[in-house]
Amino acid sequence: IDEIHRFSKSQQDSLLAAVEKGWITLIGATTENPSFEVIPALLSRCQVYILNAFSKNDLEALLQRAMKTDTELASKNIVLKETEALLRLSGGDGRKLLNIFELVVNASPDGEIVIT
Repeated sequence: IDEIHRFSKSQQDSLLAAVEKGWITLIGATTENPSFEVIPALLSRCQVYILNAFSKNDLEALLQRAMKTDTELASKNIVLKETEALLRLSGGDGRKLLNIFELVVNASPDGEIVIT
């Protein structure tokens, strides 16, 4: 359930029986602190995983991988001289980084694309 924090207390409560009996495997995602937004009875039956932002090295590796494996990007002559602005704008979010990178590449004229 994406954005499980938006479920009301009664909606969350209605999931309890199904979770307890094993009828469903509940996977919830939230941008909020689950300790405050998910009812204690449901939270106690869950494992909480915190997803941290990617490191600078992770993001740079993601860019390199995208340029090698994405057929559209691999077909272009892209020179990355500077990545600091791209990495800063992404805020450590890989999907956001790739979206920004795609916008920059698509906005560039044909030929060599130099990112400085």
